[in-house]
Amino acid sequence: MPYRYFAAVLLCSLPFWLAGAFLGGLPLPVDLPVSALMAFVPGIVALVFVWRADGRHAAWAFARRIADGARVQRVRWYVAAFSFMPAVMALSYVLMRMLDMALPEPDFEVVALPILFAMFLIAGLGEELGWQGYAYEKFGAGWSAFGAALMLGLFWTLWHIIPYFQTGHDGSWVIWHCGVTVLLRVATVWVYVNGGRSVFCAALFHAMSNVSFFLFPNGGSHYAPEVTFWVLAAASAGLLFLWGPGTLARFRYR
Repeated sequence: MPYRYFAAVLLCSLPFWLAGAFLGGLPLPVDLPVSALMAFVPGIVALVFVWRADGRHAAWAFARRIADGARVQRVRWYVAAFSFMPAVMALSYVLMRMLDMALPEPDFEVVALPILFAMFLIAGLGEELGWQGYAYEKFGAGWSAFGAALMLGLFWTLWHIIPYFQTGHDGSWVIWHCGVTVLLRVATVWVYVNGGRSVFCAALFHAMSNVSFFLFPNGGSHYAPEVTFWVLAAASAGLLFLWGPGTLARFRYR
């Protein structure tokens, strides 16, 4: 397990957490603290590690993985990356309606969609170059895909806790959303290993997850992680059953 990499990411994220505490939010159409700029830390730290281990040519080749979409051999994995979390959030909305939870009618500006998508895709590339392109690949042969996804997801969640509180959410929201975050990493690994180990495909999944959260009626204001957690848990259980925890890539009914 890449302990040194995790420690370096935490250390390099400290200035962003402090900035978030003192500077508040970013001037963006969505509610994000300044600490959200740490999204580029995982990729940068991974580049430094590769450079130190194998030299600048290896680091340059590694950096080019942000545009490795050609690794995806089947279009269906792009479809999965693009639609998985919108489907989960749509089911969360339906479930909240069934539970008579207060919800406004969906209302968002279509023109904002490409802006949100581009913003979150860039940030997702900064993260997934490190999380999937580097850290996940450092788990040894003794790890199952599911086990590695859980450990990576737990660290990913720990890394996010301070920014979650800096958005003004209470402890209950943060706890439930931490559960959502861990499960999201399982789904990310599923997309990654089936999509030719493409960093770009993982970043696309990452971006669509964030877009889905911030579009949930309205502007993310009524997102209920305690509901989405159970929808995502059911979906994750389905992934494990159908593709297997060992690799998350061996479809049971092929």
